[in-house]
Amino acid sequence: MTKSNSTPAPSVSVILPTFNRAHLIAASIMSLFEQTYPISEILVVDDGSTDNTEAVVAGFADRVRYVRQENGGKNAAINTGLKGVEGDLVWIMDDDDLAPRDALERLVAPFIADPSTAITYGALQKFREDDVTGEIYYEMTHPYPPEDGRSFFVRVMEDCYITGQPCLLVRRSCYDEIFPLPEKNVISEDYAVLLLLARRWSATRVDGVTLLQRQHDGPRGPAEIRYAAESRNARWSQADTELLRNLLPRVSLDELAGRPGAELRDPRERRQALFQKATIAARKKLWPMALEAVREGVKEAPKAPLSDRDQLILGRMLGCRYGLDELLEAPEILDDLRDAFSGLAEQHKAVGDIAALLPYLAKVALSEGDIRKAMGFLRLYFRFAGFVRGSQLVIWKAWRKLSGQEQTTPEEKSYTGGRIGEAH
Repeated sequence: MTKSNSTPAPSVSVILPTFNRAHLIAASIMSLFEQTYPISEILVVDDGSTDNTEAVVAGFADRVRYVRQENGGKNAAINTGLKGVEGDLVWIMDDDDLAPRDALERLVAPFIADPSTAITYGALQKFREDDVTGEIYYEMTHPYPPEDGRSFFVRVMEDCYITGQPCLLVRRSCYDEIFPLPEKNVISEDYAVLLLLARRWSATRVDGVTLLQRQHDGPRGPAEIRYAAESRNARWSQADTELLRNLLPRVSLDELAGRPGAELRDPRERRQALFQKATIAARKKLWPMALEAVREGVKEAPKAPLSDRDQLILGRMLGCRYGLDELLEAPEILDDLRDAFSGLAEQHKAVGDIAALLPYLAKVALSEGDIRKAMGFLRLYFRFAGFVRGSQLVIWKAWRKLSGQEQTTPEEKSYTGGRIGEAH
């Protein structure tokens, strides 16, 4: 790896919080030993394990420090770790995942190239390991959404698309500023930390896979609320909703516009920021907040045409990673959403942009054999867009795809609802 003569290579500390993963943690530690960029220190923080984690980690005592504390959750363990490491950069590793050999080298590179870098992140690849043979099977892993010019904070509020904390490498001074990490968040705790970081600093995406994320059916969470894998989606959905219910009302329009501290004098810019707020709220199932933001946005610039950015934002409104069951159960929500745009000169265009994802969701449901859900999405589509307008949009999109003028959209390719089950 080429290093700048004027910028010393930053030191890296690894914090590995763990709870009852004695059967997996050794593999995680070994993947750290194999990194092509040197690690200054590895600190395992045992959050009150009741298995033989301590004995397993003791086998690496010459290269790994170990501390034990009473069970308090992942962020409590990380807080303990942050008080005990000294590296310039901090890499928080999960006790059941693996790091590709060049992961750290990829993540460190932007810090060397630009000393002002605060955060870097890379992609993950999901895998399963056969319990009998030990053979590894890689699973379909949807790509991150494309860079689209919006701020890191806005995109993270919209969706926790970085679903593995070890995908991130963070300057220790950043963690110092937000210390202590919130310990009350024991579900979606990684997301809570990511939101804190993203609100203050931008991040640099690196090429390549920086995390092999293990998929397994073991229990999760701290001791007092251990929960089974099959219930995790409902728990994560509820936790994500509460995080944004508390945060989003306190986010200013200039932050939503990606220009913190700026005065938004143009009503079209204020409208766009409010539409962005609505999209974030909708994706977090905060529909009353979403509807109010749409109404406020329409009032700001009712006659102004929708910009490309407006349409991009609105087109992501129904992309909740946890699905749209609430709309299938209460379709009148979309009636209220259509009515919220009633004062907008380009109401039909706005509704069409939002509705465009529903036929794709129907196609996904159909491919999974869920005909009932597929029909439900189609009913939502025609109810929301109107039969005539909806039919025109379907025919137009089909013609463009058949004629080669339109491919699968970036939103469809990165549709987060297709990634249900990825851990935070």
